[in-house]
Amino acid sequence: MTRHFPALVLIGLLADVPLTFISRSTGNIDNGFLSTFAGLAAIAIITPLAKAASIVAIDSWERERPSAVATAFRALARRLHVLLAASILWATGVFLGMGLLIVPGVIVLVLGQCLMGAIIQENRSILDAARRTVALVKPRFLPVLALFLIVQATAGITSSVLEAIGGLVLDGWLLDVATRALTSPIAFAPLAVMFLRSSAATR
Repeated sequence: MTRHFPALVLIGLLADVPLTFISRSTGNIDNGFLSTFAGLAAIAIITPLAKAASIVAIDSWERERPSAVATAFRALARRLHVLLAASILWATGVFLGMGLLIVPGVIVLVLGQCLMGAIIQENRSILDAARRTVALVKPRFLPVLALFLIVQATAGITSSVLEAIGGLVLDGWLLDVATRALTSPIAFAPLAVMFLRSSAATR
């Protein structure tokens, strides 16, 4: 997977560039709560799209198919309307759950980790993909939760280090984009592989 890291960075830019500009725009909102909520909502809705594309690319690399990145972009474009709708619904469920004593939100967050893969890789509808992700994740809920926490913590630490180093030569939105681009594959690639392994094991 290491040799494909530059390609994963390219895929991650699908989310990283808009997220950087959204983050900087919401930073100008005077209301701190609204600013934070808008930023988190953007992350929750946009990031899964890059994860979906990475699933297709990683599957193509494992099958030694050519033009993996182009295939991923075509698959994303073809199913974008479904993926975007599913991402919005998933994010809404997570935020509502977080408002209900946090635990329900964590459950929805973890159970939805295979939602994008079921849509883009298995060509399922939103409702069918929701059933599929629950079926895949529920039997291994705690390991998936642990994987999610580990990759997010690793991405967060890496981001902090890169910001400290990159800040010596870059600043502003260029630093933000570079940091996001180099750390986003750490956050979504392991979860993409998890979906592919889980999906293959249940076919």
